[in-house]
Amino acid sequence: MSNFNCAFPECDYKRNDIEEKEFLKHLKEEHYDEILEVAKKDNMSVETVEMMTVSNSKVFINY
Repeated sequence: MSNFNCAFPECDYKRNDIEEKEFLKHLKEEHYDEILEVAKKDNMSVETVEMMTVSNSKVFINY
């Protein structure tokens, strides 16, 4: 379980204690066009861009 704060600046998606697959669902439903655009522009696969977005959206909380 992880905490996510979507890396896309215009998005206010924030969730705590969810599975990564739930966040991936959000990315595919809400940001697929943006991910596709980045993949084409930077000559990367969609999966790579998704992986980078997940990584950049994961929030680590120190207690």
